[in-house]
This record gives sequence, C-alpha cells and structure tokens, in this order.
Amino acid sequence: MTPKAAKHGRATGTSFKGVFAYLQHDKRHEGETVRTTTERVDWQEFRNLMTDNTDNAWRIMRATANQQDNLKRTAGNSTAGNKSDQVVFHYSLGWHPDETGNLTKDEMLRAADESLQAIGAQDHQVAIIAHNDTKHPHVHLVINRVHPNDGKMLNLWNYKKNLSKWALGYEKERGTIYCEQREMNWKRRELGEKVFAEKSTPHHLQDQAQALGHANDNDLRKLLREQKAKDSALAAYGENMRQRHSNDWKSYSKSYKAGKADILEKKAGHPTPYQQATATIKDNYTPLHRQLNRAQWKETKDFEKREKRLIGKLANAVKAAIADRRLSYEEKQGVQTNYFNYLVSSDARREALERVHNGQKRKLRGEEKKQAQLARDRVKAGIDKRLSAHRKEFEVRRHDLKTRHAVEQADYRDKWLQRTEERRMLVNVVDQHQTNQQQEKRSQERENGLRAGDLRKTFKKSRKEGRKRRKRKRKPD
Repeated sequence: MTPKAAKHGRATGTSFKGVFAYLQHDKRHEGETVRTTTERVDWQEFRNLMTDNTDNAWRIMRATANQQDNLKRTAGNSTAGNKSDQVVFHYSLGWHPDETGNLTKDEMLRAADESLQAIGAQDHQVAIIAHNDTKHPHVHLVINRVHPNDGKMLNLWNYKKNLSKWALGYEKERGTIYCEQREMNWKRRELGEKVFAEKSTPHHLQDQAQALGHANDNDLRKLLREQKAKDSALAAYGENMRQRHSNDWKSYSKSYKAGKADILEKKAGHPTPYQQATATIKDNYTPLHRQLNRAQWKETKDFEKREKRLIGKLANAVKAAIADRRLSYEEKQGVQTNYFNYLVSSDARREALERVHNGQKRKLRGEEKKQAQLARDRVKAGIDKRLSAHRKEFEVRRHDLKTRHAVEQADYRDKWLQRTEERRMLVNVVDQHQTNQQQEKRSQERENGLRAGDLRKTFKKSRKEGRKRRKRKRKPD
C-alpha cells in the first residue's frame, strides 16, 4: 500500500472542476489540448454527497467551499482567522501489482474509508475514483477541506505520517509487508529518532544521505555516490526493459492484425471475399435473367398478337385461368380471380400475364439469392478455418512472449532485492560508523570534563592557600 500525494507537494489546490476533469478522463497525448475519453476510469464512489453524478458532485463541493463563512456562522463558530483558497485536497492509494488478483472493489473502498479516518476527513465531502491505466491498482481521493456542517478547514498537519502509519498497519493486517523501508523508518521513530523523507526522494536514499551527512567521512560519501549510481543504472535498465516489452506487444499486435487482414483480404479499393462470391453468382445468373427477359418479351408479343382476334382472346383467357390455378396460396390471397373477367376484359388478361412474368422473375431472383448465400457461407467457413489456425498460432507466440517477459521481470525484481540488501548493509555500516564517532565524542567530552575538573580544583586550592597567607592588619585604636 502506497499513499501518495501529488507531485512536488501540490496536494492541495483551488479548482474542483480541474481535478475532476483530469481524473474523469484519459491522459492527454502529446500535442492534445483536450481529452474526452474515459477508458481509464474503472469506477467511482462519493462520500457525504447527495448525488451520484460527477458534474453535480464537483459543483456541490464548490458551493460548499464558497459558503464557508456562512457555515461557520450557522454552527456558531467565529469567521475570523487566516483565509485560504486551497480547499481541494487530493491524494491516491496504490496497491502492489501482486495484489491485483485478490483485490475487490469493496476492499479498495474499505482502504479508502480507513485512510480518510486516519487523517480525520471521514465527515468531509469525498470523491473516490479508481483508475486502471497502470499495472498497480490505485484509487484517487478528492476531498473538500471545508467541512459541510461547521465550515472548518481540514487540518493537514502530519497527514503524510498519519497515512504512512495507517498504510503500515494495513499491510500487516493483510499479511504481507511490501514496503519494508517504511517499517524500518517507524521502528526508528519509535526509538526516538527523527526520520524525515525529502520530497520526491526515495526513502533509502534519504536515510543514507542523513547518515552520511553526520558521518563526515569521505569513504562513506564515495560509497553513497556508488550506491546512487547503481540505483540509477538499475532504474534505467528497468525503464528500457519496460519500453522493450511495450514494443514487443505492439509488434505482436501489429503482426496479428496484419495476418488477420490478409485472411480477410481487407484492401482499400478491392472487394472482400464475400463481395467476390456474390459478384460471381450475379455474373452466373445474368445470362439467365436476359434469357428470361427475352422469353417474356416474346410471350408478351404473342399475347398482343392473339388479342387482335376473338379466338386469340379466348386462348389468352384460358392461359390466364390456368396461370391462376398454379399460383401459390400466398399469391392467391392478393388476387381476385374471376374467370368471366378474363373473357370480357383485356386488362384482366394482361394483369394475369404480368403476374406470371413477375412470379418467374421472383423465382429466379430467389434462386440467385440462395446461391449467393451458399457461396458466402462457403467463403465464411474457409475464412473461419484460417482465422482459427491464425489465432492458435498467435496464442502460442503470446504465451512465449508472456513467459519471456515474466522471466525478465522476475530477474529484475531479484536485482532490486539484491540492491535493497546491499543498501541495508550500507545503512548498518553507516550506523556503526556513526555510533563509533558518537562514542569517541563522548569519550573526548569526558576527558575534557576531567581536565576541566582538575583545573577547577587546582584553582580553588590556590585561592584557599592565598587567603591563608594573607593576614589582615588591624589599625590601632
């Protein structure tokens, strides 16, 4: 567990809108002026705010801060004293990456609420926002320093120590100490030592700097410089490793997408396999459509020729009646069959012929559509088979990549463990050196004290002897 305020000590501010805009959206890329996506926001909760809406939350906080004097008057408190516009307080809680598997939202909220109690902010207005843009799970807490009931400002004196002490107890409660240096610092504080960590400086470097600052020993200072150089080199190695891993995953993703695009034949300006299969079927059925059109055109010409004679009209009427009997049940629902009309009405006979022609066209189009769907299904089956083989191949590559990265990361952690042990040995050496110097100083002070005591005794003795030798002469009466 790592409680952390904003960089460079800027834990407080004046703009609720600004901090909410930053925490509620993704980080801006280089060159961007605004970012509206919210992919890194996992979830959010509010405390002592009668709303679940983000925009309403920061506005309520702002309104509460603006009414600070009125809240004080209502509560019977004085409005005198120094004024501060630093009403926004922001810090984060981060868990170790190894805790990701068994960390739930309820556990993160429990930790957030306990940290608020540790600094006395449990009754203030708070927004708790969880992010997922880093390997280690973490939540951000935005606190309105103005109390919603009495208007008093949240006192942030020693809030870092309070959060540090709470975090140590939290890790002990969960059974694993991830920050051993913090535990060592608190043991030293319990023994009466004053342990301060410089801003933006790792604790182990601060401890070494304090120890060497009192040692005043050139060899120890040289050793400290060597330790700093080793830390810097190992940190640079870790950064290069992370960058290399990131490039590996980018290359893997790019290769996977390129192979998938080749299988799907996604090329600008070129038809897809599905479009090609549909076009092939359409080309195959184009001559059939033309043949049907010619046959229907000829049949229409023959119909018009027969309509010029009585016997021809009778033949057309018989053809119309026969065509109606061949209609399907669905087609008959929309047709008013009247054989007498076929005998007396030329328009009825033409409508019957048109129905026959339309039915023939629908049938041919339906066959074409069916064949096109079958062709697309065959294409899809082939593509699915190739995609399955492609995924299996890349699953093997992905497993190998994860294994190799895990080995490198484990080796990197081991190197840091070795560095930690080396720093501990250095601290022990410095502590022993400082203890020896203190012992020498006390011995020297004792010797100086004895010499001073002897001098005082000699001085007193000489004064006493001088008084004995001096005799006062009385004047005669």
